[in-house]
Amino acid sequence: MNSRLAVLLLIVLASTITLVSSQSVADQFFKAEADNNVCRANSDRFEPTDGLQKRQGSCSDTVQGEIPDVDHMVSSLIVEPENGQKLPANKNFTVKISTINLITGFFDDPATEYYKFPQVVDKDTGNIFGHSHVTIQLLKSDNVAPDPKLFAFFKGLNDPADDGFFFQVVGTETNNGLPAGHYRICTMVASFAHQPTIMPVAQRGAQDDCIRIEVVDKDDGKKKRNTLNKKRKTKFL
Repeated sequence: MNSRLAVLLLIVLASTITLVSSQSVADQFFKAEADNNVCRANSDRFEPTDGLQKRQGSCSDTVQGEIPDVDHMVSSLIVEPENGQKLPANKNFTVKISTINLITGFFDDPATEYYKFPQVVDKDTGNIFGHSHVTIQLLKSDNVAPDPKLFAFFKGLNDPADDGFFFQVVGTETNNGLPAGHYRICTMVASFAHQPTIMPVAQRGAQDDCIRIEVVDKDDGKKKRNTLNKKRKTKFL
């Protein structure tokens, strides 16, 4: 067997494995259900989604709903703080987010209606009815993804955006800002019933944005300057 034929055979085998794998996944989740009702086909695995946020998981039969065209896909950009910016510890700051193609200020009760309704598109503008969130996580490693159960700050952006911009203060009068550390700030855009917004095509720009910031103690700069001065004095002694 020559090398060209061997490569061709490997490609065919790889394609076959992919198809078999995909079919196995479909068989696992849909079994022989003619209407592809995954919740009915696998009722022994999860209890039905009923509007509650179930930490143990559930199965939702809510339809995906209306999907916008490619000219009305959602996109977000964190404008402030800047990526890589250093901020003082324990001091409030504002996250500013630009979002397009989202009719903001629309959300149901997450305590009783979570994932209960399909996505809806405004017939006049073609944009999704929904809202967004700010979530901030402490990064303990630059190489390992953070635990999604752990976050330093989380807030739903439920009010309508101001001319396409969300503004969210991080911190309060009694619990200012964030302690020193490296953090990731992300947006999480959602439809009316809190599910991630559904887009019409797979190849596209992301609807969400993330940046990384460093929060430092006030005297960090003094410590570094003192250390540098000591090194300089030592050098010239």
